[in-house]
Amino acid sequence: MKVIKGSIATPIGFSADGLHAGFKKKKMDLGWIVSDVSASVAGVYTTNKVIAAPLTVTKEAIAKSRKMRAILVNSGCANSCTGQQGMKDAYSMQKWTADKLGIEPELVGVASTGVIGQLLNMDILKSGLSKLVVNGNADYFSEAILTTDTVVKTVAVTEMFEKIEVTMGGVARQYS
Repeated sequence: MKVIKGSIATPIGFSADGLHAGFKKKKMDLGWIVSDVSASVAGVYTTNKVIAAPLTVTKEAIAKSRKMRAILVNSGCANSCTGQQGMKDAYSMQKWTADKLGIEPELVGVASTGVIGQLLNMDILKSGLSKLVVNGNADYFSEAILTTDTVVKTVAVTEMFEKIEVTMGGVARQYS
């Protein structure tokens, strides 16, 4: 496997974007990854007994279709321990993203990271989502998912599989 210069959006058919929506005072805090086609997806989940609303919504979507076209992530507010309203907000997050992209909601994953016990400000989310673009700046997505960590963690690699060069991209945030 060869590490190359790139990002989560380096593979053909993927794009990403991020921006400052207003969950945080100044830093980027909302982003998405979008695939041109439905992509196979798998999930590895927390073993914690406390599961945030966005994870529940995303797990349901993966179980239903085993495919995704997009994931929307906000940072600054975890939407965890927020009860029924948190679930409603996570479903809205999923639906609004699907509507913007013209796809089915079960093809959208959602994730939130940040302060626990606070409800998402849905006006901020909706306004920020309206400004995200397909084929935006993938480096901005990498910044938008940061919370207490301060270093972007992104990689792109290539590998030959049966005489076909395959490119993969990855991005992560540090759990602290």
